[in-house]
Amino acid sequence: MKKTKSYKLLNLCRLCNGNDLKPFVNFGNIPLGNNLQKDYKKAIKAEKYPLKIQRCNQCGHFQLSVSVNPLQLYSTNYTYLSGIGKNFVNHLEQYARWAINEFNLKNDSFVLDIGSNDGTCLSFFKKYGCKVLGIDPARLPSEIANKNKIKTINDFFNNKNALYIEDNYGKIDLITSHNVLAHVEDLSNTFANIFNLLKEEGFFVFEIGYFKNVLENNYFDTTYHEHLDYHHAIPLFHKLKNVGFKVIEFSTNKVQGGSLRVVCKKSKMIKQDNKQVMQFINAEYQSILYQTTYLEKWISNIHNKMKIFGKKITSLKKNGKIICGYGAPTKATLLISIAQIDNKCIDFIVEDNDLKVNSFMPSNGIPIFEFNKVLESKPDIFIIFAWNFSENIIYKLKQNISWSSKCVIPLPEYKEVLL
Repeated sequence: MKKTKSYKLLNLCRLCNGNDLKPFVNFGNIPLGNNLQKDYKKAIKAEKYPLKIQRCNQCGHFQLSVSVNPLQLYSTNYTYLSGIGKNFVNHLEQYARWAINEFNLKNDSFVLDIGSNDGTCLSFFKKYGCKVLGIDPARLPSEIANKNKIKTINDFFNNKNALYIEDNYGKIDLITSHNVLAHVEDLSNTFANIFNLLKEEGFFVFEIGYFKNVLENNYFDTTYHEHLDYHHAIPLFHKLKNVGFKVIEFSTNKVQGGSLRVVCKKSKMIKQDNKQVMQFINAEYQSILYQTTYLEKWISNIHNKMKIFGKKITSLKKNGKIICGYGAPTKATLLISIAQIDNKCIDFIVEDNDLKVNSFMPSNGIPIFEFNKVLESKPDIFIIFAWNFSENIIYKLKQNISWSSKCVIPLPEYKEVLL
């Protein structure tokens, strides 16, 4: 990898180490979505980085063309919290109950969560009697977790910390991770450390964004610099087998716009590939992931849709409408950039995450306020940037506003909802 500026060029596949990488999507230079600033001038001058997806012609894996320094991504302004979205919190509780029953976890069973954020997932394992430990490099979420008595190591999961965990806590019964293993700097090493940390017959379960869903539903705004990988089952299956895991299940769910759940076991007893896993893989070979014509048209369709979206918002602003964004997720930065809208079109954004309030969006400088700003300004239009939580947001708005207005949901298809 050639080091340049504050990022590295990725010239080899992060799963198979192949060097035959083909350009797939180029979004141009985009600021870091989580790089919110308290100072407007700093926000406007936020550094931008290439945002391109490549595909490995050897194993089929999709990944970014560059890796931004992880310290810039996670150790400073990272403000995402697992506990903010009600639907995701419910999912994590259901997941914990499922895992405890599925893997017969007991009161002395030990659960490690990699990328544990504010400890929401582990809080449910703890509630049901398991011993828990989290590890996460983001300072603010880790502080929240520790404050809530979810023991969390505020650092990256690497060789040093894997050894520290084994020395101080022993081998692990279940290692879990949610929407994190597309982010890690050294994915091969991470899988190897997880394998070594597990007890024999222990389980490793992770959920990640499923790139097939992204392609089918135009969830292009899930492309950002934290997401180094855009996963599907086939390349993962081969990688995990090479590490030593037995992949015993692939499944999908609707969380976070569509996720792939991968269930692995460290076992010498399992000799054959699971029938369900092979059926899933065979179906994937027949999907749009391997249809060249569909993939070639995907990016042009995105740009056309965002051009139309940008024109509609610009037209509404020219007609004197007060326009408010709802939610400042990482994905909003790319959406705003491609639609070519800025603080001249969007008056402000409101956020339910206190860590993001009283900040400015990177590059465009749109201010972020708490929800009360809505009651003061009485917007005519709400653009729901956190569109995967649109049902909850629309419900909250209907409960709190008394004037005529409407919501705009930009993705997966442009939609307007009267309030």
